[in-house]
Amino acid sequence: MKKITSSAILTLVLSALILCGLPMTTSAEELKPTTMTWVAGGVGGGWYAQAGGLARLITEKEPKIILKVVPGGGVVNPVRLSRGKDGLAWGVTFVDKMAFEGMAPVYKSPNPNVRALGAIFGISYIHILAAADQEIKTFGELADMVKAGKKIKVAMPMKGTSDLPLVKQILSFYGISFEAIKKAGGKIQQAVYADMVSLYKDRHVDFVFTHLGLPGAAITEMTMSRKSVLLETSKECIDKLAEDLGTIGTASGKAQIKGGTYKGNPDDVPAVTTAAELLASKDVPEIVAYTILKTISDNIEEAYKINNKNRTFDPKTGWVNVAVPLHPGAIKFYKEKGYME
Repeated sequence: MKKITSSAILTLVLSALILCGLPMTTSAEELKPTTMTWVAGGVGGGWYAQAGGLARLITEKEPKIILKVVPGGGVVNPVRLSRGKDGLAWGVTFVDKMAFEGMAPVYKSPNPNVRALGAIFGISYIHILAAADQEIKTFGELADMVKAGKKIKVAMPMKGTSDLPLVKQILSFYGISFEAIKKAGGKIQQAVYADMVSLYKDRHVDFVFTHLGLPGAAITEMTMSRKSVLLETSKECIDKLAEDLGTIGTASGKAQIKGGTYKGNPDDVPAVTTAAELLASKDVPEIVAYTILKTISDNIEEAYKINNKNRTFDPKTGWVNVAVPLHPGAIKFYKEKGYME
């Protein structure tokens, strides 16, 4: 009988593996020690604290990943990621889509190297507050006032904020603009939210546009100072912006400010609604992005306790409401869990 050599046995094993379609090696990609910056919001602000808490959680569970939180903002964050300056960032879906595609007037060119890990990490709403003595209930009625040549006094977000472009998109949907308001003899005051409170209290303005989570402290204070109504935004407007900009559509059931959130507003009010998402640079290694997302998911109850805004993140649907392409590491995670086909 002919003796089978060890090399022949090895050849037979390798051939069998190939025929069975099995990989030649079973070793997974190794996670190497990694230090990255996570660009958030202003120091001491909500985004900064939210990122800090999650960064500590991730490093505690996976010491090979060290995340340093640095200040940033909604408009600049996707640009910094695309340029490779940072590894992770908070983003707002409609801003991220504008940045990715290079939509004017906010961005002059596309930022193609930004990717998403997941959403929703907090929800904010466009609050359109009106003094009750204006006797209107919808944004359509406000637009009709402008078209009819009536003078309105309104406070708007500051130039350079991510809030202002979204407000302008809503105005445009209803066929009005800053120029139309001024042409009708109206006045627009652009201010930070704290100053809007004083303007509204002192009756320098009768309408206020803000972009806030619930409850918005500025809106709470304003509704306590004057009888006020939150104006309804139409389903058509909400869904059009969801299609064009990646805001949250009415089908989600989330695009409304719950009744009772503010004094004098007992009913649910349809509103343009935005989601915060966790972004990553395209250059972040797949294994790192995967591990970050998996660590958050595996410790989701701890993440919820760290910051209330994290409670809107559900790993099962985290891939659904993102506005830019998913990172390969995120795709791997969602598919491995069976959340995504």
